[in-house]
Amino acid sequence: MATPSPPRLPAMLLSPMPILFLAAGPLAAVHFPSRCRLRLRFAHAVAATTTPESNFAVEDYLIANCHLTQPQALKASKNLAHLKSPANADAVLAFFDGLGFSPKEVAAAVASNPRILCARIERSLAPISADLRALGLSHSQIARLAKIAGRYFLCRSFVSKVHFWLPLFGSPERLLQASDWNYWLLTSDLEKVVEPNVAFFKQCGLSACDISKLLVAAPRLVTMHPEYVQDSVRRAIQLGVSPGSQMFRHAISTAGCIGPEKVDAKVAVLRETLGWSQEEVGLAISKAPRILVASQERLRRNANFLVNEVGLAPHYIARRSVLLMYSLERRLRPRHLVVKLLKKRRLIEQDRCFFNVVAPTEDKFLEKFVAPFEDCIPGLADAYDSACAGNAPVTTAEQ
Repeated sequence: MATPSPPRLPAMLLSPMPILFLAAGPLAAVHFPSRCRLRLRFAHAVAATTTPESNFAVEDYLIANCHLTQPQALKASKNLAHLKSPANADAVLAFFDGLGFSPKEVAAAVASNPRILCARIERSLAPISADLRALGLSHSQIARLAKIAGRYFLCRSFVSKVHFWLPLFGSPERLLQASDWNYWLLTSDLEKVVEPNVAFFKQCGLSACDISKLLVAAPRLVTMHPEYVQDSVRRAIQLGVSPGSQMFRHAISTAGCIGPEKVDAKVAVLRETLGWSQEEVGLAISKAPRILVASQERLRRNANFLVNEVGLAPHYIARRSVLLMYSLERRLRPRHLVVKLLKKRRLIEQDRCFFNVVAPTEDKFLEKFVAPFEDCIPGLADAYDSACAGNAPVTTAEQ
């Protein structure tokens, strides 16, 4: 005989009963298990604390309070979608205001790292800012660091990295400038990358002053893998620049920027246009290793100008190879035309050294070769300015 099936329960007893419904009306006095009572109290608490802040508009807040543009705010808001209240962000902005951050500096810091608005004042922002101030940084410099470092600004190791770099750069401003060029200065591993590289430079004979100048000229180099740095030093020596010479740090930064193939191509251009021997090539590079950073086109154009228009001998250029790096349009040609005019009027000696004409700064050149002769040659200064701007060759009323 078949076993009778159990009786079907009413559908209303099979479906889950809403907790909020049970919590109201005459059934509220019914005794519930402890788990149910906890859930009920939690639901009532949520309902009781719901405020207009639940509709907190992050993007609007970033525009109105952090001075971000609409595109910046749209991008930044994606990192702050979890925010339901402006409370912590308000506290961070008040802290920045207390440090003296300008609206522009606040905008830069928040745009670089939107999650800085979620930082805890006492646990991160206040200690980090105080430590940086103790290292000699101004509030404005701290703001710039926050912008450059982004999310790394809030890392525990950040202050120790700034502390390491400051003696090498010599000032916070130089560190900031180099960090602008190379973000990795503030984020690279000190123990595994930076410290071994700095120690290796010292072994190669570079003084602390040389290293600081190298850091400014080529900040990326010191954050590269130590094997790459050691290879750059080897190639610097192969260029003919000996360790201990004044040009060695320039040779290292040059070798760190360009590979052997580009070096060979530029040496070929120099030998072709100037007819240099291998010894003259080595002399030129030892005098100014950075000529190898210049483009092949600049090297070719400058070499042709110096030989064909100025009339310099190739061996003269090899000893003063920095001439190949100057701007042809804004320096070499305008100064040559001024001096050519002065020689024509017999106002300066005919055998004036060309290098001594183009090497001085702009102010020194004007002081020595333009200002003293304006009465003799009316319009000389205006004509020189025009030539530097590339508008016309140097001409004067009495030329």
